[in-house]
Amino acid sequence: MKTPLSWYAWAVAIACHFVLANGLWVWAGLLPGLLLVTPLAIALPGLIRKKRYTAGWLTLLLSGYIAALMSEAASVPSRYTIALSFSAVAAVEFAALVLFVRWSARENGVARI
Repeated sequence: MKTPLSWYAWAVAIACHFVLANGLWVWAGLLPGLLLVTPLAIALPGLIRKKRYTAGWLTLLLSGYIAALMSEAASVPSRYTIALSFSAVAAVEFAALVLFVRWSARENGVARI
């Protein structure tokens, strides 16, 4: 049986989610890292269960992370590389989640999005 495209998008999103959450926690330290990772951790159960609704609102959350990391890269020269790297991971997760929502809706016969 052929693997649906939404599965690949979901797998990339899960991988990026774990890289982003663990990387931000290590980079920011214990307490600030906990504050950064908590919103990502709240979304994890729905993301693991492949809920399209969770993936949809997680894209809104990730846009804030992308903006904050890009501004960190621009404002603190010593953190440019790491902040830009995490921003790229968040952008890839954003794209993977958008594709997951679109492809899974199409595969399940939901009306066009």
